[in-house]
Parts: sequence; structure tokens; C-alpha cells
Amino acid sequence: MLYKRNEYFRYTFDQPCEATFRLIKDASESSPEEISKKGKCTIIDISPHGIKMYSELFISIEKLNHVELQVTLDETPISLIGEFVWSHRKISGYEYGVRFMDDEKRESLIINELKNRRKKEIERKK
Repeated sequence: MLYKRNEYFRYTFDQPCEATFRLIKDASESSPEEISKKGKCTIIDISPHGIKMYSELFISIEKLNHVELQVTLDETPISLIGEFVWSHRKISGYEYGVRFMDDEKRESLIINELKNRRKKEIERKK
């Protein structure tokens, strides 16, 4: 599989960011229909267009390919809707790649939250 990474940036967390997810019926709907309970995951890296997440849970991404994630990168809780594009088995769980649906407001919010988070990380190291 080939991937084009025409991204502004991809932010990799020093410590993975805690998040929750739930599988949904269709990512294009305005109010997605839930088809699973919330599960825990960690965000390994993020860009305005997608994430790499880790979960101990196996998800058959061929059958259940839409997901809603809830994450707080700095202070504002963000709801992200996307679709799984790849998965990899790890020793104690699974990594998944998720591509977000196009949404300029959400992209701006991710960028601003990451800027604020990074500023705070730099200040703590001083």
C-alpha cells in the first residue's frame, strides 16, 4: 500500500495521549449511529488529517471502518470522526491509522490545541 503524506505536520507525543473511541455506522452522517460502547485507546501521533492510535482491542476494520474519537490535546475536548485505513498487530494490542473527514474548523482546532500543548511542554522543561 502506498501512502501520500501531504501533511502540514505530524505531531508525535512523548507520552501517548489518552482518548476514547466508539465504532459508528457511517462517518458521513451528521449524527453518527453508535454500534459499539466506548473503548480506551492512546493517540501515538496526530496531524490535522489523521491519527495513529493504539488499542488492546481488535477491530475488524474491513467490516467496521468508521470511528468517533474523543480526545483532549490541551484544554478543549475534541470529537473526531474518521475511517480506519490500516491496522498492525503489536505484541500486546493493535495500532490503527485513522483518516479524518474533511473539516476546516476541526483542523484549525487540532493545530491550535497542539501549539498550546507544545508551548506548555517547553515551559515545563525550562
